[in-house]
Amino acid sequence: MANWPIDVIPTPIDLKMWAPIEKQLARKILNICHEGPLVLFGAVGGTADPRKGADLLIEALQRLNMEEPGSTLENLELMVFGQCQPDKPSGLGFPIHYSGHINDDLTLRILYSAADVFVIPSRQDNLPGTGIEAQACGTPVVAFRTGGLPDLVEDRVTGALADPFDPASLAESIRWVLEDKQRRGQLAAAARQRAEKLFEPRRIAGLYAEVYKQALAT
Repeated sequence: MANWPIDVIPTPIDLKMWAPIEKQLARKILNICHEGPLVLFGAVGGTADPRKGADLLIEALQRLNMEEPGSTLENLELMVFGQCQPDKPSGLGFPIHYSGHINDDLTLRILYSAADVFVIPSRQDNLPGTGIEAQACGTPVVAFRTGGLPDLVEDRVTGALADPFDPASLAESIRWVLEDKQRRGQLAAAARQRAEKLFEPRRIAGLYAEVYKQALAT
């Protein structure tokens, strides 16, 4: 198949459903009274699946949490969906909000909108739908530069890519997104714009139609 034509067609997404909600309103709906940096992580089973890299994210956040008092990331908090509140406190040094298993798109949309950054610290991943949804909701994404994640995140435009499986690099990428409020706003706007450009269903349908036309003509 070395000489076969190759076309890459993105996954379509309902851009009316997956759209930004005002951040403070989203946090109010979730009963999160926090004005500082809010990091979001989510996966089926939450932190239980080692492929999703929750341990790498926790180590990265611990690095950020140990910063000097008064830094912009001193009061960061983490939200986790896909997992219920554990019986014992984490003892990690920063608050963690557990949203449990999400069964409806609206709740997930609210979670994306409430967060300042959505982190995908996966060791193995293709083009995760959660990353597409988050960007459509105007939330920058941080991920490792591995698998299909570089196709999802435009580095330093809609989020940031870290060196694979390096918590220190992941921490720096999260810091880069969070430390400058104006930059964070620019990333959020670019994330939404890129989602509208790449994942709009009618555009995707047209790409498929063009592939079929080319196949029928050969």
